[in-house]
Amino acid sequence: MEVGLFFCGDSNTFGEELQGIEDNHDRRIEKRYSTLVSKELGKTHHNISQSGACNDWIVKNVVEWFEAGNTCDIAVIQFSHEARWGYYDENGTYENMPRHSLPYQSNHYQLYTQQNCKVTDVLGKIPQSTREAYEAYCKNIWSEQLQLDNYWKNMFFLRSYLKDKCKVVWMTLNRIPKETMTHGSQRETNVWSKLCKDIEIGEQGVIIQGNKCPRIGSEDDIKNGKGLPGSHPSEIGHQNIAKYILERLA
Repeated sequence: MEVGLFFCGDSNTFGEELQGIEDNHDRRIEKRYSTLVSKELGKTHHNISQSGACNDWIVKNVVEWFEAGNTCDIAVIQFSHEARWGYYDENGTYENMPRHSLPYQSNHYQLYTQQNCKVTDVLGKIPQSTREAYEAYCKNIWSEQLQLDNYWKNMFFLRSYLKDKCKVVWMTLNRIPKETMTHGSQRETNVWSKLCKDIEIGEQGVIIQGNKCPRIGSEDDIKNGKGLPGSHPSEIGHQNIAKYILERLA
């Protein structure tokens, strides 16, 4: 497959909630920013995004798409929340953990504690053994520093992989994650983020609503039409993201 533009990300790039209560997925595809950008540039495009995608899933599927012999002129890569993780199911398929089972729960920047680490199997498909292992992992191993390492390491790897393949526009969900983490009195610098300092990353939350709010879907967003109740960009939000991408490409 040869396309002008290639898109990969999580539910924001998938266009989640644009289908409305009518569940009209043709409308979702028509209104999402990948379609808007492609129409404006008069280019073909391919969007492989998935709701709930973690960054490991995004990187894995981008690499597999190119390794299958596909090519593009421009890739738009949207990284997801750094706390998201995936797992291999009993059939060897890489799946994303449902968002309500992740270590930020209601607050995107709340550290995971033993009180809120119970996995909620919202999709009803996570094996019991996986749930138990994940709960133990979150209680005993998970840390904010570890998730930051994974975020920036993924970006560094993918930037290196795509370097000679196409032009890349980088984006991230809401805001760029913190580059440092405090452990007691010791402040550690994330070495992987240093390797990505020259990458210009569009923060979708900031693109849609300015600097006042760290995440899409706030009460103000819903009132002004930029966000939707499930914390996804509205039609206006997608138009703003498309405008940002077009300005970057110009």
